[in-house]
Amino acid sequence: MKKRSLVFLFLSFFAVMLLSQTTVFADDMNFSVEANIPENQIDKSQTYFDLRMKPDQKQEISITLKNGSDVPATIAVIPHTAVTNQNGVIDYSKELTKDSSLKHEFTDLISGETEYKLGPKETKKAVFYLKMPKEPFQGTILGGFRIQKVQKEDEQNKNQSVQIKNQYAYVIGTKLTETDDTVTPELKLNDITPTLQNYHTAVSANLQNTQPVIISGLEVNAQISKKKGQEVLHETNKSDMSMAPNSNFDYTVDWDDQELKAGAYHLSITAKDNHKHEWKFEKDFEIKAKDVKPLNKEAIELSRDYTLWIGLGICFIVFGVSSLILFFKRRKKRIEKEKKRIKAMKIRQKKNKKKKVE
Repeated sequence: MKKRSLVFLFLSFFAVMLLSQTTVFADDMNFSVEANIPENQIDKSQTYFDLRMKPDQKQEISITLKNGSDVPATIAVIPHTAVTNQNGVIDYSKELTKDSSLKHEFTDLISGETEYKLGPKETKKAVFYLKMPKEPFQGTILGGFRIQKVQKEDEQNKNQSVQIKNQYAYVIGTKLTETDDTVTPELKLNDITPTLQNYHTAVSANLQNTQPVIISGLEVNAQISKKKGQEVLHETNKSDMSMAPNSNFDYTVDWDDQELKAGAYHLSITAKDNHKHEWKFEKDFEIKAKDVKPLNKEAIELSRDYTLWIGLGICFIVFGVSSLILFFKRRKKRIEKEKKRIKAMKIRQKKNKKKKVE
């Protein structure tokens, strides 16, 4: 768990560094990006787009691309709707299944070219066009741009021959609002399923933010017990998480590298954010043998439960010892009985000899 926590913290720090830089540049990438902040930016100190919009408003926004190399480069600028990844972090660079509560996807409101060819040392603007929904909107529409160098065919072939390869990308977030009205977040508990997290056994509880508002400072405590038991079998605490508007993610409860066993269980969750909103969920769920058999087989560092085999072994030993004891008792009785028979026979023989002498 400690190793996985360190990896999560490193990835979170890396994501924050990407979003907080005004001009991003790295020698191995040989290009830089910068958001061109417009007049309707709410907080002009920010280096991502934080725009105050109106219903049905149309607006042009742009990102400056700079090729720092001495050779031509093609840069891809791909818009994405913000989602919440499995670590409880808002992600602006992935395509996931649309959340059932999401009404306005950022990708539906934005249009423009997604590839730009730059000559050596050339600078260009990637231009996009925003168009807000006609009806008034309360809350936040959240998205972003994933910006990445397009590899040439020879570079792709070269990377395919390398088992471990790094592919860098930059992200510029985009936040769209029409009012300052407060939207109260609502958290919902959906399906609970057995799973593997990095090849370790776990149970995932799908948490859904059903409102167009960012949930920040999210802290979740999840406990699992037997359906009719009080003892907590497995527990996981996570804090400093966040959720994108109208998004969901699978909160995983670590199974402590034990086998997932079929049976009826109960999940208890307490969650709260940094605005003092609090949610509590209680839900029974079932783990089926057919679902966990392949998971247990694929899991690593699994502590197998040999209770049944130990019990059978003990029963076999007890049965064996009992059988031996019974065997020797019966054998002893047979020997004693045979001795008595022989003794009685000898007594009769003596009596018969005595009678003959007389």
